[in-house]
Amino acid sequence: MKGVRDRQGTQTEGFDESASADGATAIEVQSRTLRNSIVSLAVFFAIEAALLLAVPDLRSALDELGHADPALIGAAVVLELLSCVGYAVLFGLVFEMLDRRLTSRLSMSELAVNSVVSVSGLAGIALGAWVLRSKGVSVDRIARRSVLIFVLTSAVNVGAVVAIGVPMWLGLLPGSQRAVLTLLPAAVALGLILGTLALAGWARGAAARQTGTRRAVALKAIGDGVADALVLIRAYDWRLLGAVAYWLLDNVALYACLGAFGEAPSFWVVAMAYLVGMLANSIPIPGGMLAVEGSLVGMLLLFGVRPASHVVVAVVIYRAISLWIPAVIGSLAFLSLRREIGKPLASGASSG
Repeated sequence: MKGVRDRQGTQTEGFDESASADGATAIEVQSRTLRNSIVSLAVFFAIEAALLLAVPDLRSALDELGHADPALIGAAVVLELLSCVGYAVLFGLVFEMLDRRLTSRLSMSELAVNSVVSVSGLAGIALGAWVLRSKGVSVDRIARRSVLIFVLTSAVNVGAVVAIGVPMWLGLLPGSQRAVLTLLPAAVALGLILGTLALAGWARGAAARQTGTRRAVALKAIGDGVADALVLIRAYDWRLLGAVAYWLLDNVALYACLGAFGEAPSFWVVAMAYLVGMLANSIPIPGGMLAVEGSLVGMLLLFGVRPASHVVVAVVIYRAISLWIPAVIGSLAFLSLRREIGKPLASGASSG
């Protein structure tokens, strides 16, 4: 490992004016992309408001805004802020070689990108990888840690589908007992868990047979990232609660928005509808526009949440909160990262 560190040290010392210029150009491109995405987000919510006003059947949903409980809407805002903090805590665990200031800014920047580019969190991870690479962190280490944080955040969502779906189907939790809404998603989630473990084992073996190639680096990152996730889970590090908080508090924010317009449904119903409905967030469009809203509203209605006008307006408000809070806070954090681009990490941190 000493030879690797020596090579990387030479490279980071070689970050001259040319590299700095490249970094400055790249950060400008990233800034422009994020800015344009946020503008698209604003246009999207303007269009949504226009639709609510223009369509008679939807106008009744907009009329419900005046009856919202401001305390619960305020609670949803606080819960979303705490959800962002949960992600920052988890990020600090995964990238513990970074200092706390960089960790907080980079994690918030990732959330900003994730809020405006819906690809299941991969866009934010890509931004983090780019920033870390500019600071001299090795490609294999970035890939391994990126897989790790993706696995940990996804594990909470997938695990919750099984933990809620099966008991609900058995009648142990309040909600629908229709297999297509409970047992089927749980079975798919369980299959994903087992498939991921099998894929990781295969990837590590395949990487050992293809050393020295980019494919080998990717395969090794998948295998090692999943293995690292299992080690962390068995270690019971308290910072793993950040992954739970990231999912749970965002879920409770939706629950609070529904409660702001009358009696809220069972939390378990909201949780299951959220887990299945948010699958639309994997569609690669800014903020999952309309796809996520429609999916959440549809799932809540399928689980029997009524009236529909309350559901529509509650989901729109929840989405405004869950997108704009990380977008604004993360954008400010991203702008502050300008000074970090191209600056190497402390000795040993980039490869340790």
